Amino acid sequence: MKTIRQCVCNLLIVFLTACNLPLQPAETRTLANPLPATAAPQSVATMVSPANIPLTPAEHHIAIRVVNGVGEFYNRVTGEKFVPRGMNYIRLGAQTKMDGSATFGHSLFDPGKYDSARVSSDLQKMHTDGYNVIRVFLSPDTMGTDAGGFSLEYMNNIVDLLRHAEQNQIYVMFTQDWIPGGKYGAILNEDCCSTFASMNANYLPPAGWRANKTFFQDFAKALIQMDTPTEYIFSYQLRNEMFYDSDQPPLSFNSGVVTTANGKSYDMASAEDKQKMIEENNVFWLDSIRAVILEEDPTALVSVGLFVPHGPNPARIGDARLVVSTPVIWQSTLDFVDLHAYPGFELNLKQHVENFGVNNMQEKPIVMGEFGGEVSRFSSIQDAAFAFRDWQVESCNYGFDGWIFWTWDLDEQPDFFNALMQGDAINGVLAPVLRPDPCLP
Repeated sequence: MKTIRQCVCNLLIVFLTACNLPLQPAETRTLANPLPATAAPQSVATMVSPANIPLTPAEHHIAIRVVNGVGEFYNRVTGEKFVPRGMNYIRLGAQTKMDGSATFGHSLFDPGKYDSARVSSDLQKMHTDGYNVIRVFLSPDTMGTDAGGFSLEYMNNIVDLLRHAEQNQIYVMFTQDWIPGGKYGAILNEDCCSTFASMNANYLPPAGWRANKTFFQDFAKALIQMDTPTEYIFSYQLRNEMFYDSDQPPLSFNSGVVTTANGKSYDMASAEDKQKMIEENNVFWLDSIRAVILEEDPTALVSVGLFVPHGPNPARIGDARLVVSTPVIWQSTLDFVDLHAYPGFELNLKQHVENFGVNNMQEKPIVMGEFGGEVSRFSSIQDAAFAFRDWQVESCNYGFDGWIFWTWDLDEQPDFFNALMQGDAINGVLAPVLRPDPCLP
């Protein structure tokens, strides 16, 4: 529940068709001091030489092992357990889509806006403060080209960030809300929009499945071709927050039979069949796209993000976005799941966990890839900081294995706290250098 989605979603008309927002004073500690879209971008495919393609992708440092029935992250290089603790590293700004229309969205890597010096300084500070993971968003509106493939400058900016991450021993999770247009949009549109519309067009029909599969395979392949330090990729996240639109076709239908990407047909007059369609295609979609990423990058971790479902504890009343989380956690082959939970809204943490269907999952690690809060929901930044700390501590009781705060320094979203506000007030409570054990206050 949360973020740019409030300010961005109304503007992302074609690609981002729905939004999603989140969903005792103590002394403030002092930590290390923080130090227009391009026209017709060149496709990355035109600049990669086959001679530069590594024969074998680098082995990712972060992997998962099961110890006494419990899944945990570990570092292949050191053999030590790895506890993801980090920040959503976000920039928002005005953008120009490939069709020339204006929008507002995730602009971290945008050509002409990416700030390598700032990235270097920020990651140095994060490293000094003890963080080891960042989560960054790809933009569907600025990373692609009309001709297909990816903007060379955009991809070079991604490579630059990964090299700064390597220098600072920080691992990067890539996420997105939608895939780019160009050839990916052309494939997606083959089954849109009379029978499958909005988010449903990505996850249910054959064309949506092919479009997403092609994008993720191309993206992983491009990073390897560009000799990127892919071993510092923490995860390819298939969606920032995966959901279906219950008020859009085919879920809005009350009759008829539809055939989906998994080759099965479902009766839209049956609520049971609709639920079965979502759950079966959910696992099929996630597993098959993970498989094509691993064809290119065999040791990569693949995940998906989710916000809280409607029940069993009533939440997000009136919100048409439908989240199906239990099959993702229990049936998919994803390496881990990323559950977003914000304090201060209608549910406490125990209720969040019940709605997600965690149900004491042990083998598959769970990360809280977003937690944070709206300024208006807390009496002071100090109260907020300790609420976030207590939320993190309590989550250890429910099997969470990592935490990524929303956000590091997102001044473009003043209605939400960021970690560096008011002299690092929140960072001074959450930073691993000051709280080495995230499960202890």
